[in-house]
Amino acid sequence: MTDIKTALSQAMSDWDEAVEPPKAHLFKTTNNVTRSTFNAVRDNPGCKRKPILAQLETQGFKLASTTSILSQMIKQRLIREEDDGTLHANFKDYMPLKATAKPKVKVKVLKVVPTPKPKYSPIEAAPHRQERRVMDIDEWLSEVPLMQARLVYMRLKEIFEGENK
Repeated sequence: MTDIKTALSQAMSDWDEAVEPPKAHLFKTTNNVTRSTFNAVRDNPGCKRKPILAQLETQGFKLASTTSILSQMIKQRLIREEDDGTLHANFKDYMPLKATAKPKVKVKVLKVVPTPKPKYSPIEAAPHRQERRVMDIDEWLSEVPLMQARLVYMRLKEIFEGENK
């Protein structure tokens, strides 16, 4: 009986170890460019952007990356930029950047500009008259479909007799 119990408990512990999900990592840290950017500002208080970015570039970091990270750190107040352009760290230790929200969409307001009236000569401004075509009623009745003739009849009856329904 004890052998079955030990075998069962051993199987259960093995199963628990196999079922445990691995810890998910969103991404693997590769070169610590963000931490190095923060440390460069923290270790050199009062420096301006260009010397710090040049120092990071000599360490092998891409200028575009460090420029962007430095701007994000200023925006998220990990680093402050004084009026004279000098940079200072607001914290003793590095803190990861927070995910930024989606950029706000700017709505562009369009002005409605009235279109200017075209200038025509008096000859062109006169309305063009259409020719009146006189048609024989018998000819018209022979060409018009029955349903359309009925609609014409009902409309004329309404006009002449009024709306007495």
